Amino acid sequence: VVSVLAAGCGSDGAPDFDLEAIEAMVPAVLVPGHPEVVEGVDCGAPDPDRLGPVACTAILSGVEVPVLVHRPAIDGRIRVESPVEVVDAVDVAAEAAARLESDLGVVNVVACTPAARVAREGQAFACTATDPRGRDHVLVATLVGRDGSFRLDLDLP
Repeated sequence: VVSVLAAGCGSDGAPDFDLEAIEAMVPAVLVPGHPEVVEGVDCGAPDPDRLGPVACTAILSGVEVPVLVHRPAIDGRIRVESPVEVVDAVDVAAEAAARLESDLGVVNVVACTPAARVAREGQAFACTATDPRGRDHVLVATLVGRDGSFRLDLDLP
């Protein structure tokens, strides 16, 4: 994920590095459709006179992920980078519905939570498949790789 956002404008020369404002904006950059899955961002207490990027940590759906925030350019824009890939629940739900239809010959409506997860083996989505008769079936979609592939299991009580 590499994104650019604007912050710390309003002065001559290079803008100030407003760490609080930047930490607040990182969730929307990491997961644009679902910033609420980012539970927090911590950039520590970097030296304000240092010129290089700032290493931060974000908590995304319970997983710590590294984030690199580059200090503002002369135009006030900063760059945010993270090596993590994110898997969206809507994509998992669509694939799960397609698998169920292919395997069972029945169309199900599937919804999964949380809205996004880090693409890491073992991360899981709680899903509900509703069949044409209105019956709900609780499923677990567990990621098996960094590419978003997953195993789909019935979640028996």
